[in-house]
Amino acid sequence: MPTETVLESIYNNDGSITSEFYPKARSRFRRALRTAFHLYRYARGGNLLDVGCGGGFQVAAFRWFGIESSGLDISADSIGYARNKFKKSKFYCNSFDEFLSNNKKYNFIFSSEVIEHVVDLNEYMHFLNKCLSSKGYVYITTPDIASTRVPANIVEWDVFSPPRHVQFFCRDNIVTLFERHGFALEKQFRDPKAGLRVLFRKV
Repeated sequence: MPTETVLESIYNNDGSITSEFYPKARSRFRRALRTAFHLYRYARGGNLLDVGCGGGFQVAAFRWFGIESSGLDISADSIGYARNKFKKSKFYCNSFDEFLSNNKKYNFIFSSEVIEHVVDLNEYMHFLNKCLSSKGYVYITTPDIASTRVPANIVEWDVFSPPRHVQFFCRDNIVTLFERHGFALEKQFRDPKAGLRVLFRKV
């Protein structure tokens, strides 16, 4: 497994993101609005944290629907763009441990295409538990290694890209992981590609 230092260097040195530019920003925001619309019934009436928020598009989309939203990412470039573009929301460039020192609680955690990058899954689950209020929701998206769209030769799958992606999930093992850490599966959403979209509730 790569160290946290190696991962941070990967996400902060590719040069494609600046405080003024984020690739495909308009299409990202449009997709974020659609996602916020579909999840509104679960996120409404509370506050929300986007873990791995990138350029802040999903945070801004949820805010557009009237939900108090904040974002967290380890990429300083992404957070720089988010702070510059979406000034009404709060964005944090912190590690999990650094963020936990804030003692903040959220009713809904959104974490899209993040868990496959996480070296220590127990740390990630501990973080979700600490940040999520009782009976709160967490929404996860990640590639689905059991999808029929995955090539028979796994190394031909463009998602199979260590050291960026170091964990792989199917429905069974992600449900098992979350159940072991005190979550129950609320709903699995259809994904048109080789992906998982799952909503858990803290029990």
